[in-house]
Amino acid sequence: MGCDIHLSYQRCVAGRWYDVPVPNGDYGLPLNYHSYGLFGFLADVRNYSRVPPIAEPRGLPIDFTVREDTYVGDHSFSWLSINELLAYDYDQPFEDRRVMRDNNGGALAGPGEGKMTTLRDFLGDSYFDDLQTMVGAGVERIVFGFDS
Repeated sequence: MGCDIHLSYQRCVAGRWYDVPVPNGDYGLPLNYHSYGLFGFLADVRNYSRVPPIAEPRGLPIDFTVREDTYVGDHSFSWLSINELLAYDYDQPFEDRRVMRDNNGGALAGPGEGKMTTLRDFLGDSYFDDLQTMVGAGVERIVFGFDS
């Protein structure tokens, strides 16, 4: 069974947080695609590559209101500000330890057996395009969780 991310894009106006409509990017809504590498980076969820997470899950913000038509998943709830995402050092190297073996899916390589890369290369251009889409839409934070 797979795992998916569920996001709410928000902006603060006069001390209250509101959902912000955002345009679709290459893969649909920004950061709303099935990528265990992205999930590992955002919240250490399904982190098979051993990506250094930007932060451990923080839970839902105390000022977050879940509307009837809003679903933010079942576990590992968190939030990140756009400023945090923009200021992060994506050029730091890490060892991607998720490897493919014999066409039977991913496996975890031992320390030193993975591939050295940077977060920038690992996350790819679409991640940074998504950040710019959110900035352009006026998003100030993302609130998210995961299912399964």
